[in-house]
Amino acid sequence: MIRLLTCLALALPLFAQEKPEPFGTTDDINGVRVFRVEGTPAEMGRQVGRNFRDEIAYLFKGYFETYTDDPELRDKFVENAKRLEKYLSDDERAELKGLAAGAGMEFGKVLIVHTFLDAIRLVNCSTFVLQPPATKNETVIFGRNLDFPGRGVAHKHTIVMVVRPEGKNAFASVTWPGMAGVLSGMNQHGLCVAVMNVYNKDDTAEGVPYVLLFRRVLENCSTFDEAKSLLEKTDRTCGNNLMVVDASGKCGVFELDHKQCVVRPPAEGAVIATNHWRLDPPNESQTCPRWFRLNQLEKAWHGKIGMNEAKKMLQAVPQGDMTLQSMLFLPKEKELYLAAGELPATKGKFRRVEGLFREVETGVK
Repeated sequence: MIRLLTCLALALPLFAQEKPEPFGTTDDINGVRVFRVEGTPAEMGRQVGRNFRDEIAYLFKGYFETYTDDPELRDKFVENAKRLEKYLSDDERAELKGLAAGAGMEFGKVLIVHTFLDAIRLVNCSTFVLQPPATKNETVIFGRNLDFPGRGVAHKHTIVMVVRPEGKNAFASVTWPGMAGVLSGMNQHGLCVAVMNVYNKDDTAEGVPYVLLFRRVLENCSTFDEAKSLLEKTDRTCGNNLMVVDASGKCGVFELDHKQCVVRPPAEGAVIATNHWRLDPPNESQTCPRWFRLNQLEKAWHGKIGMNEAKKMLQAVPQGDMTLQSMLFLPKEKELYLAAGELPATKGKFRRVEGLFREVETGVK
């Protein structure tokens, strides 16, 4: 017994030194971390930076800086950020500077976080929009797996950020602390977007950083047609597929890069996209097993697809430890079902996140 107590006493300092990963203060909606922020751009940036100060520092050092171990890649990110900064709006610049100040970081580092994806291909994802006649009960379902190198860190830090910018649409972004841009999101009107990288297209370091461009869509548009207009007239950087659907069910995949912005519409109530363009000209030789599997399942269940079938479709195409988030948006109901925290995320429970825009709809803060 004395020997056991002695061993425990010696071990206590070791356990005392172990600290949990830092997490900012958030609401809990059915097991999903949700943070609400509103105000001017600078105010919002400072609120996020202060609330997630420790977590942002942890993620930057333990996750993001692993990409910059290579000096050549680090120099590329720095140069790319410098070239893209001029495309930021005044509001975007103010918010990112507020974020930097609140988090105690250099603005240059925050800028790199919001521009490095324009210089490297990482977002290898799967999406679909399904509606009648593909679905049952007049349902419109937007499914999305976000496949992204998490390096054993990122999958633990997913948050849903509900943002209410002054004079613009409120929107919800499935993201991480310190990322003000949008990879997957929905706004107060039910307009939803999700991005997938496309390789070997016409890229340039001249244009709006795409995570901020897709945020602009949610902030400024309420319909598919408005999103189309904004995307067409804005300078773009690199090759992507962007899935978009609005509350009416109008949807399609924008196949876009620096030069082109064209829409692939749904067929028989379904539109599916992964990491290839399939228009101009059609190229069936670009074989993505996820794309073919999703099409196979949609055809097998056509006319009978509900939430359970949509979940099974996402669960059929994970990419191992890269699948950090899996989600289903219901644009008509403005609801989100999110699975995150496990690897792949599709193994986890899809948790209902409702009431995202309750303050906007009720006028109560």
